[in-house]
Amino acid sequence: MILFEKTFFPVINFDDSHAWEDLITLSREYLDESGLSRLKMALDGRCLSAIVEYEYIDKDYRDTFSNFHAKRFVTPPSRCVRLHFFQNHFSLENFDNTKPFYEGNKYLGYSVIRATRPNAVGRTFLSHTVRHDEESHICLCKEDVHILGEKITVEGFPFISQDSDATVCAESALWTILRYLSNRYASYSETLPFQITELAANYAQGGRVFPSTGLYSWQLAEALRLRSVSPLVYSRREYPTFDHLLYTYIESGLPLLATVKDHVFVVFGHSSEFSGVVQERGEWVFSSIFNQSLIVNDDNCFPYQSIWKDYRRGRPSLRSEYSLKDIDEFIVPLPERVFLPAEAAQAAIENVISSEAGFKNSKILSESRDGVICRLFLTTGRAFKTKARERGMGNEQVLKLYHQIPLPHFMWVCEFGIPSEYCQKFEVQGEILWDATRNAHEADGLIALHYPERITFDVGASLNKPQRLSQIELEKHLPYPLFRSNLNPISR
Repeated sequence: MILFEKTFFPVINFDDSHAWEDLITLSREYLDESGLSRLKMALDGRCLSAIVEYEYIDKDYRDTFSNFHAKRFVTPPSRCVRLHFFQNHFSLENFDNTKPFYEGNKYLGYSVIRATRPNAVGRTFLSHTVRHDEESHICLCKEDVHILGEKITVEGFPFISQDSDATVCAESALWTILRYLSNRYASYSETLPFQITELAANYAQGGRVFPSTGLYSWQLAEALRLRSVSPLVYSRREYPTFDHLLYTYIESGLPLLATVKDHVFVVFGHSSEFSGVVQERGEWVFSSIFNQSLIVNDDNCFPYQSIWKDYRRGRPSLRSEYSLKDIDEFIVPLPERVFLPAEAAQAAIENVISSEAGFKNSKILSESRDGVICRLFLTTGRAFKTKARERGMGNEQVLKLYHQIPLPHFMWVCEFGIPSEYCQKFEVQGEILWDATRNAHEADGLIALHYPERITFDVGASLNKPQRLSQIELEKHLPYPLFRSNLNPISR
């Protein structure tokens, strides 16, 4: 059924009389078969209706149109069609103006459709709830969408496809990660597509800027640097713990640019299976061993795909053609005030664990029959304090201490727990806090070492003085929940 077919906002219900394919005609053929296939694969089974918004002026496409398409002899239209997706069917009663038209109907996001070929799908923002094949943890941001006089907020991760002229996969991936940062954090300004091209223009090395032929990893990193982040490039050839480091940065809530042969996409989440791992007493492993897949936005495909360790895993309709081992490099957009990279923080924390101050000083950890699981991630002191009360931190004295002592803006956290509690209840027994604003050569970055029996903390750094460690013995310590501020859990 189609409602208001002759207006600027026709409504289509996907039912026995009208299917997804009718969107091509209804969108005035801005949408093509390829674009329809992408949207249908991402939304089919979750979306039962769509509102078509004609004559939409999209800021991102208009930026590209003004700087590239308008210079052609034959130009595509400068305006777009925007498709809004909803979970349930609409009826005429939904639009009687006595209440919001979407009341009782979940908004699933939008997709801007450009009159460009071969890729018509432009700026797209779909709710993370369209993904329902597996439990995962992903980075999310919010957008406010205005339609028919109403403001609707949707939560998800940005997506855009390349147009093969002004933008290819490199620019699309850069746009995606920069749009996430500007949506999520007020300190990052919005970046339009042609601005991204200009960021890389000085590094074209004799090649033309338009039509784009893509960018090298170092050019991607330089473009990020010019947008007030501090990028690091990691290569599988140079880092033996490449997969672990990639997972660690995702656990830190930092979306990444990942490169495979002749292509780049954005990684912003992971999915883990917490089973089948048993260590010997006294041994410990990082939680990255549980990782089974990464959640990505690949501009050649559709949002919220999974890249699995095994090509055969996962539902085929949401599975990428790549596997984890196909990723050659990744680029992490570190905040400017993070001076200590993951590998250096890990080395510092491993030195603590293997020293006289290690797990043997905790009866609960050292006597765990299945060893210890360690989880490493980056966070802010403010986020850690904010979540501390909700988590309880296992002991009232620890909670009071964390609320009172000054913490650096960024810090590395290594949580540790015994497998039975970590894998089944997602609970830990303690953590190490390490100052992320230190450099790799400073050995006194320890902020706190929290075991079930005691907590050791640095009083000196709190007073901006040399390290001076103090210790509090603890009683009646209980396991407490993992820190969950960086990523949002998405359930099956």
